[in-house]
Amino acid sequence: MDRIVLVFLLFVPTLCRTQDALERVRFDGHKIVSVNPENEGQLALLKDWWQGDANMDFWEEPRRLGSRVMFMVSPERLEAIENALSDARLQIQVEHDNIQQELDEMWKLLDLKATQLSSSFDYDDFNTYEEIMMELEALRDDCQPAGLDCEVYSIGKSYEGRDLKMLKISNGDSKNRKAVWIDSTIHAREWLTPATLMKLINQLIRAYNTDSDAQDLVNSYVFYMLPVVNPDGYVYTRTNRYWRKNRRPQNFGCAGVDLNRNFDFRWGTEGVSSNPCSDIFCGTEGGSEPETQAVQNELQRLGGGIVAMVTMHSYGNMWMFPWGTTVGHRGRNCDRASDHEDMKFVADRTADAIQQTYGTRWKRGNSCEVIYETSGGTDDYAKGVAGVKYSFCPELRGRNFVVNKSEINKSFNEFYNGIKAMLVAIELREPS
Repeated sequence: MDRIVLVFLLFVPTLCRTQDALERVRFDGHKIVSVNPENEGQLALLKDWWQGDANMDFWEEPRRLGSRVMFMVSPERLEAIENALSDARLQIQVEHDNIQQELDEMWKLLDLKATQLSSSFDYDDFNTYEEIMMELEALRDDCQPAGLDCEVYSIGKSYEGRDLKMLKISNGDSKNRKAVWIDSTIHAREWLTPATLMKLINQLIRAYNTDSDAQDLVNSYVFYMLPVVNPDGYVYTRTNRYWRKNRRPQNFGCAGVDLNRNFDFRWGTEGVSSNPCSDIFCGTEGGSEPETQAVQNELQRLGGGIVAMVTMHSYGNMWMFPWGTTVGHRGRNCDRASDHEDMKFVADRTADAIQQTYGTRWKRGNSCEVIYETSGGTDDYAKGVAGVKYSFCPELRGRNFVVNKSEINKSFNEFYNGIKAMLVAIELREPS
């Protein structure tokens, strides 16, 4: 027990401390390790670390027996963690020996890109918040020549005052059309999500007259695209690549709320932490954050007009839907919505279409069953409060938050095929 307490104490000082935005955070010697819990005691220990005071950076959270759990370990803490895991008879596996080597290569490429003056947006690279906001305006300007009617507007501002810009895409005849909402980057470090979404937006607008699928989609639906839900966090990942939350200051010198635990539906009940230093800190109350409030308000404004809502995450190859919680919030049986079979029908056909793109296996189902119990998520709020029946939360391709830019086009192809299949499946399930 003493060793377990030591791990908790070792994690608090450095991970709680906010970083100077001018100094790029390094992870020299940090390892990514994994364990596989085989009994309830081992699983309970890992869940205590995930939800408690340890502030460990989990990449794959404790789910169920036999399911891999993966997290980052600093060199200073490795021995204490190994001892605690040994006491619990958990075998540790090193998945990545030194993640800074990977980051060094990434920063080298991004720094080189920053020195190359270019007025064009690179859809096959990871772009900054400012570049994405500028490109949204350029995309809007290209709508009219393509025969489309588009609008860029802010649904609110982040804690640090950045706009959450939405791009609305229609063919000009949107009065009786159902809407499709897609957002990304609620978790700042998931760079593949805005890169994938921007590529989809580009396809719908600039390939409208050459891609029959894009034309069918825009002629049938109005699209609401929100590429950066968490602007402050996303900007900060250029300093600390693995930052997840927003950037509102908290107690104990910590910063940030996990926006995907902050929505005001079943808030704070499961899969969250009340520790402001934790990566899954759910905030002081449901909807406490300005970014969350902006999304909630816009979802409610659009309300029943939305036929499908997709909130993008990475990584893991999963297509999930509500609910994220268990029955009665007792942590036992996952809660299924009354229309679970309708959502499962659509999710199955969506995931099947994605799998056929490159042959990669995708899990599907309600998020509590597929991954772990959680509360206060965007998709649960969209369904439970805004009334969006088909509300989905995909985890895009990959096995890491840091991926090569060559993955962007593959991710786009999978996601584009998935969106097309999703809407066809909804039409089959909900004939007009």
